[in-house]
This record gives sequence, structure tokens and C-alpha cells, in this order.
Amino acid sequence: MRAVQNLTALALATGLAVSLGLAGSATAAPTTPNAASSVTADGIYISPWGSADVAFSPAAKAYFAERHVTLGAIAPFTKTPDGFHMPIGSTEGDHVDSKGRIFYPGGMSFTYPNGTVVELRPTYIRVMPTPGYSAGVVVNGKQVSPEILAATTTPAEVLANGRPTFTGFKLDRVPFHITQELTDTLAQASGEPGPKAGDLFATLTPYFDYVPTRATN
Repeated sequence: MRAVQNLTALALATGLAVSLGLAGSATAAPTTPNAASSVTADGIYISPWGSADVAFSPAAKAYFAERHVTLGAIAPFTKTPDGFHMPIGSTEGDHVDSKGRIFYPGGMSFTYPNGTVVELRPTYIRVMPTPGYSAGVVVNGKQVSPEILAATTTPAEVLANGRPTFTGFKLDRVPFHITQELTDTLAQASGEPGPKAGDLFATLTPYFDYVPTRATN
């Protein structure tokens, strides 16, 4: 277990070091409305292969049910009974970028009864300054924000969940808590109350593989 925790800590440290190095050497680039969806591979990733599962919390599921929100997956995300599944790894184009984020293509969508569709895409896991889940925001096909911090976690919660696997290691059900920014964003876009800030949004279980496999983890 200690070896896995050390590997997890090393992975986090690598991501942080790379992001800091990239940030220090990056030059300013013009900002365009589509900048968040045109990220190029400018950094490394923790593993070549892998997959990740997102499981929504009871609080999040209750919000979706109460507000009659229909969930959608934006490829390469796919829906599961509990949330979403996605491939991860450097071979999928995932990478640490110059803003201290791990970039993942795809995302999720929320469709409200009034027809409003809120998409959170692309997807980022922030390494710094605050660990968490962030994403661009698209409302009814129009980008309204290049990025919001949607849910947060802590390094301690990440490190506590390291587990070995036959092909590498995983982080088992890392908790992410709803931010006020996500609450306000969904409320403003939909005209409905947003989920309660501070509640558990979802858990993330990524599998980092160093041996190629198509088997489901």
C-alpha cells in the first residue's frame, strides 16, 4: 500500500512539476471563444493507457431527479448506470497543459425540462492551484465560459485512495465536492436552482495502466 501511495504522490508531483514548468515557459497566445476546445498536446500524462469511471453521489442524483434533468455523455465519455465511463491515457490525447490542468476530451451535458442544454466540455482535472474538476461551459450550443471550477478535492483525499492493479494502479473513488461556481452557473443557465454547493458531486476512479489492455477494469 505504501508503494502505491508513493507512486500516487509521484504522479501528482510529476503533474505539478510539468504544469509549473510549462507555465513558466509558455508565451501569451490570443484568446478565442474556441480556445478551450482546441487544446494541443503540450505536456505529458501519468500513463499511456487507462480508463476512468465517474459515479454521481446520492445528492447529485437527487438533484437531477428533482429537477428532471436528463444527463448526456459527450464522446469519448459514455453513460453508465451510475454516471460516466471514459478512456484515459497519453494514447487518448490526455495531457498536462500549461495552466496546471490535465486535459481530457469530451464531457457531460444536462438537459432541463425547459429545453436548456448545459454542456461541460472539455474536461480538466486541475493539479494547481486548487485540485479539482473543471470544464468549459456551453449553453444551447454557445460557449459562455472557457472554464469553471465545478468540483474540488484535496491532495490528501487523492493519496488516501491509491490501490494497486495488475496493470498499474488506480485511485479508488476520489470525492469531488460541488463548488458555488457550478451552482451559480447551472442556476443562471437553466433558470432553475442549482445543486447545493459543498455537497458531494461524484467520485472519480481512474485506472492508470502501463500494459495495454482492452479489458474493463
